[in-house]
Amino acid sequence: MTRVISFDEAATAARRQFLRTHHVDMAALCTELAVARATLYRVVGSRDRLLGHVIGELSERTLEMCLARATEEHPPGVERVVRAAYLMNEQVRDFTPLRGLIDIDPETAFRVLFTTKGGVHERSVEQWTRVIGDNAEEAELTLPRAVPRLAYMFVRIGESMIFADLLSSREPDLELAADLQRALLTL
Repeated sequence: MTRVISFDEAATAARRQFLRTHHVDMAALCTELAVARATLYRVVGSRDRLLGHVIGELSERTLEMCLARATEEHPPGVERVVRAAYLMNEQVRDFTPLRGLIDIDPETAFRVLFTTKGGVHERSVEQWTRVIGDNAEEAELTLPRAVPRLAYMFVRIGESMIFADLLSSREPDLELAADLQRALLTL
């Protein structure tokens, strides 16, 4: 008889493994969860999807924390959004498991972070669409473009600055990211 597991069980085990080892080893997850490889893949889809879910979930929690801090420091509006992004970018840049993944397996990191295979980018755009939209509404701001379009560009700016080392062998530049993100929201 095959053991049945849920996606949440697999994701929880994968998150523990990622935080400990900086990657997700599907064979080790099969052993930990006491399931066959086919069962694990049927439940999670792919390693990239599972890893993307783990990183996306951790990212959501981090954004909530950074937004709460930015809310204490700034009234609703552009500066609150930019401050939340700056704090988030610092956390992401300094997050040892993610930096470890980039060092250990940059190709997987690239796929998971920037393509639909991992879904991290799409999830980030959804989160920032909400943050930008809520702040614009609360502050009664008129934004230069539609919120989903702004959120897409906002996230791409952040990604290109935080992951400059992965994308172009440059050092991450959080100050430039903040300047560009501020300009995007105020043009």
